[in-house]
Amino acid sequence: MDMVKVGPAKGRGELGTLWKEKGRGELAQFFVAYNGIRVSSLQFLFYENSTLVLSDKHGSDNCKKFNAIVLDYPSEFLTSISGQFGEKDGISYLKTISFCTNKGSYGPFGSTATDGSDFFNFEIGNYRSFCGFRGTAHGYGIGSIGVYVKPITTSMIHFRNPLVKVKRVEDQEKVV
Repeated sequence: MDMVKVGPAKGRGELGTLWKEKGRGELAQFFVAYNGIRVSSLQFLFYENSTLVLSDKHGSDNCKKFNAIVLDYPSEFLTSISGQFGEKDGISYLKTISFCTNKGSYGPFGSTATDGSDFFNFEIGNYRSFCGFRGTAHGYGIGSIGVYVKPITTSMIHFRNPLVKVKRVEDQEKVV
């Protein structure tokens, strides 16, 4: 099934190297490096085929604070990601980020000052719809961030109308 691209959220200027962690929805841990101004880097640990897989680090090495957040996998999963962007010398950077799961919230990481920066909020929902991250990175840190979300399937839907029937056509689900 195809994934839906959400974002990327970004400030006014975008610069940097593209990165993506597509099709990696089984998030076990994430790492956030930051200082009082911005998020320096993000890195993720995923479960893939019963194995833990560490992503590349996205962003810069410049940080003063670091958090390693361990999720209660498999029962805990991402439900939303929010934050804000700042700008310096015409370059956009991720100023702060927060992660919410079905069991709690983590963050904000980075600057907590609210000064009219560009805010974003990706509500993923209470299903296991999260399917990966995407964005850009540069010398200041993270330049933009987005997510991949998979559409819900009919097994996730509880139809209240008995007249709604589900047919399988060529291995794809269709609601009629």
